[in-house]
Amino acid sequence: MPDLNDTSALETRLRRFLYIGKESRPEYQPGNWFVHNYYDVKNIPSINELASNPDKVGPLIFLIHEAYTRGLVQNTETLIFALAMSARQEISLELKEKAYSAMGYICKTPDNFILFNKFTSQLSKKINNKSGWGHGLRRAIKTWYDKKTARELAEIICKGLSRYGWKHKDIIRLTHYKPEDENKMFVVDYILRGMNGIKSKYQQLNEEQTSLMQYFQSIEDFKHCEDPVVAGRLIETLNLTLDHVPGHLLTASDIWESLVNAMSIKDLLKYLQRIHNLKFLEPDRTVMISKVLDVLSEQNFLKEKPIHPAIFLVCLKDYENCGKPLSYEKRKVRENAKTPFQPPPAPNKKVMDALTKLLNLSFAHLQESETNVHYMITINMSKTVIESGCWHCGNVTVAEAGCLIALALLRAEKNVTVATFVNDEIKCVELDPNLNFLQAMNHLKKFESNTDVVDLSKPMTWAADKKQSIDVFINVVNQTYQKSDTSEAGIKSYRTKMGQPNTKLVNCAMCASSTQSKNTYDNHILTICGFDEKVPKIIEAFARSFF
Repeated sequence: MPDLNDTSALETRLRRFLYIGKESRPEYQPGNWFVHNYYDVKNIPSINELASNPDKVGPLIFLIHEAYTRGLVQNTETLIFALAMSARQEISLELKEKAYSAMGYICKTPDNFILFNKFTSQLSKKINNKSGWGHGLRRAIKTWYDKKTARELAEIICKGLSRYGWKHKDIIRLTHYKPEDENKMFVVDYILRGMNGIKSKYQQLNEEQTSLMQYFQSIEDFKHCEDPVVAGRLIETLNLTLDHVPGHLLTASDIWESLVNAMSIKDLLKYLQRIHNLKFLEPDRTVMISKVLDVLSEQNFLKEKPIHPAIFLVCLKDYENCGKPLSYEKRKVRENAKTPFQPPPAPNKKVMDALTKLLNLSFAHLQESETNVHYMITINMSKTVIESGCWHCGNVTVAEAGCLIALALLRAEKNVTVATFVNDEIKCVELDPNLNFLQAMNHLKKFESNTDVVDLSKPMTWAADKKQSIDVFINVVNQTYQKSDTSEAGIKSYRTKMGQPNTKLVNCAMCASSTQSKNTYDNHILTICGFDEKVPKIIEAFARSFF
């Protein structure tokens, strides 16, 4: 384990938590980190250790701010938890103040703001055994609300009444927030008292309050509307989103048609399977199909806000297979259920074609890296790997995940060597970066082997023998076997032979849910268990020494 007195080691551990949710070891596991208790005081001890050093208080907040600015943290909850932990620790008053000051920048969105308040409340009870909110937190919350106009505050309240089990109503009551601006106070009274409350309190309204009252009334009318057609028109008139829609309207096609009109590609990918399961994409639903295809054909969005191909691949494979694979617990419930499960309808071919086109198009919009990092990615192309689904992302096979990572690297990086494990040897692959995904997969399948268990140190040995200067090795396999894994010895030998002490190794065990625990770890070796759409960005952040 790193020496706790070594502040550079502590900073490394903190960065590791920010990017992969773990201080203890460089291992990334996809999944719901709330369910698996990642956000616990015991999982981020570096905060208290750094807080005890006055010289590290400023750098600590800078590390969180820097990770946020770089945009490669895939679970932003880690940033918010680290910030909340900094605000609730009892070692450094200076750190508390800096954390509260940074909150407004890092927690810009209402969702992140509510999550920060949830974390600080939980930590206060756990660390200090207190339920009250201090002056520093109340002042930070007041500042966050004060920076919003009355109209912005009204829209925030009406859009998301509850997040993470918390409401703005709860936060405002706990902090006793009373804005000086009369129009904001009008909004706060609506939050606390409701429509009847503000109607009885405010007999005379100024111009802005009248506008706000009309807006609130429109939202109230929408929530109580029973006619989907009328409600659909209100969605378009008021620019409402899915967050505004009450439960009794969520199965109406008119509602979803209006929602899709204003959706971005990214939002549509999120809700596509839900729309499909409601049977709104069956062949006779021409209006909905046309609207969905219009969104999926919008290429300017990809130019302005590039979406990584991994997101399209996961969405495409899940849609092709009628949704995400069920967890063990859900499968068990289904098997024990008395009523048979009715599978969703078969995927719509036009939608499938549009998703495939977007997948291939997204590679072209990958931003070219300005770094001069030389990668070597080696993929095991055995029959098992070609057919086996990844852990946590079972509709994507190991080979498909490896192909996606390789093709994305070829498009974004200047120096990439692609290879496969063939009969315990390394075979270089000439993979044209201009191939589409299916063509690249078919090309890789030509190197199919019969070996499931491979020597993960072979790529390093090959590169050392060929005098190839590699900065990051990536191995994509189905499993790593702790007793026979010599990759750590292999990377150390490569560093020594080539005089490159900082060469990194990423072992992607796509079918593994976890690896065996070890007492010591090489900070330059990252293990990835399973696969999700975040994995390529995790690899990029690690390769760029961000953690």
